[in-house]
Amino acid sequence: MALTERQRTILNAVTERYIATGTPVSSKELAGAPGLEVSSSTVRNEFALLEEKGYLTHPHTSAGRVPTDLGYREFVDYLMGGGGVRPSLRPRLCAGAVEPLLPEEMAGEIDTALRQATDAMSRATNLLALVLGPRVSGARLCHVELLALHPHQLMYVFIVSTGAVMKGVIDLPQPIDPGLVEWARTYLNESFDDQPLTGRLIRRALDDPGLSPRESAFLGILGPAFEKLVDEHNQEELYVGGASRLLAEPRLQDVSSLRDLLSLLEERFLLLRMLRAALGTGTVVVRIGSEHETTALQPFSVVAAGYGLPQRSLGTVSLVGPTRMDYQMAIATVRETAQLLSELVGERYE
Repeated sequence: MALTERQRTILNAVTERYIATGTPVSSKELAGAPGLEVSSSTVRNEFALLEEKGYLTHPHTSAGRVPTDLGYREFVDYLMGGGGVRPSLRPRLCAGAVEPLLPEEMAGEIDTALRQATDAMSRATNLLALVLGPRVSGARLCHVELLALHPHQLMYVFIVSTGAVMKGVIDLPQPIDPGLVEWARTYLNESFDDQPLTGRLIRRALDDPGLSPRESAFLGILGPAFEKLVDEHNQEELYVGGASRLLAEPRLQDVSSLRDLLSLLEERFLLLRMLRAALGTGTVVVRIGSEHETTALQPFSVVAAGYGLPQRSLGTVSLVGPTRMDYQMAIATVRETAQLLSELVGERYE
């Protein structure tokens, strides 16, 4: 819902103060503040309207207000639009507390560079840092087999050049067309043709614009299985840093939600799926609380950006923390780290 300029100013002020202090913000705190030369009663009226629109809430019987996920989203969009963005963090990332980060002599040591980048991001923000990096794999998809076990059950078998075999069963609401199964088996084997197993190869086959809607819908059923296949054959390396810092984060009050996040780190497939969403966007991506599809991530916010060559995305950098995180610092850190890695890794992969 549209906000007036005064409502947006009040919402941003509440969000900034709540992030800094962790305590609900009262109307008295904002009345007469710079840019808000209004009475506390006027602020209270605006609080009520912002709460009605879903941007603010008040915990228990407190007279103060705190931002909701929607309020954080409005604040982040304001930051991403250029409002209040901090100056470049490059000197801080490249020197000082995180020296040496990505020096030129490490151009051939991508693994070490990505690990240092992960640690640097975590130390700069006290958040969980995740860096997704490229890793070369010689695995090739040799053969795809599809079998209709029952009218509503489809079995798939993927055979990889490493000797690995992945199989599973998919339950379908509609009866399976045997002719469509045979067509898909032939089409997929011709499309993959013993090529290196990559996400790009899978997407090209499943998203072919020449497919009919019926064919495309049937192949879409196999999409999650192919994503898991790519993940299990190490097309990307996931670097994790700062788990202990997040454990000590005072803004993270729900211990059970942290336990869910740490469990999610073990479910690498789901985590990689979330991180891949930032690939190829060319900008910083922010997901806040309830915006996540994965339940375990809903108590958290994720700030991510892709890095690589102009014509080829190589990975992502991201920060995970409570919704009451310092978004200005997180956005700046992710943006600067992605730029640094693009320069370093880009030289290696050009």
